[in-house]
Amino acid sequence: MKWSLSAAKTFRKCQREWYFRHCLASPTANDPARRDAFNLGKLQTVAGWRGSVVDDIISRTVVGTLKARKMPETGGVLSEARRIFDMQLDTARKHPLREPDMPVSSWGRSYAALASVEYGDGPTMDEIDRAWTEISEALRNLLRRRNFLERLSAAKILMPQRTLQYADYGVTVVVVPDLVAFYEDEPPAIVDWKTHAVGTSDAWLQLAIYSSALRRCKPHKDFPEAPSARAPDEIRLVEVQLLLDRMRRHELDDEDRASADDYIAESATAMLAALDGRKGHELAVEDFPASPFETVCENCVFKRICWERQA
Repeated sequence: MKWSLSAAKTFRKCQREWYFRHCLASPTANDPARRDAFNLGKLQTVAGWRGSVVDDIISRTVVGTLKARKMPETGGVLSEARRIFDMQLDTARKHPLREPDMPVSSWGRSYAALASVEYGDGPTMDEIDRAWTEISEALRNLLRRRNFLERLSAAKILMPQRTLQYADYGVTVVVVPDLVAFYEDEPPAIVDWKTHAVGTSDAWLQLAIYSSALRRCKPHKDFPEAPSARAPDEIRLVEVQLLLDRMRRHELDDEDRASADDYIAESATAMLAALDGRKGHELAVEDFPASPFETVCENCVFKRICWERQA
């Protein structure tokens, strides 16, 4: 079984949503119910889609420019962001879930699916305008941090959205840091971009899990060093709150790292207990309790198939 922080949070919030998203969903299965669950799992809120556009532009355009030892220009970055935004908005309005014969991969970067289209009248113009304003603001705030970008540009290797995984606790732990930077004569750095409109999220747990995965995973062929040789406190952890224009360096101690390990172990144990040794085809939706909170159900992207099965 694969474990991720997002899966753990989903399991804690609603085991039935976890079942739909991580057990039932499949893009390649012949079973229409499994493909439907996969497609529903791609639905996003407007705020979630906004964050995805920001992540995409930073990973491809901003980091791509830094890799070439150049500084990204605001005009060019925003122009590309607007192109992707408009292209994905057009796809979202067409609602790709209505095209079951077109796999997600066939849409390329144009793919976007919004929960408000599946379950309502779609995003309002105010929501769309606000999404673009916040995308623009987030990217402008990052691009103004020239010293920080120059430090990233000086890295030997920049790895955006690189999957790291290792086996422990009876599961395969899988993480995808926003950015890993390796330097010639300095320890690696992990950067996590946040697009929250309010500063209520502390990314220490996420970054602690990323740091552990970087040290414990099998080094990729293009790693310039073996991160396992680094002491746990050597790997630098940076959280960038893009909308709030704040940057924070996380300094973790042994207790923090132990807490992160305990979180994974306890979560993985609960998930494995829920599966009880069964494979996907042996599982039934009734085996996984739904959240008792109405707001969780109302905002769930799987409510159509969940409610159909309860009818």
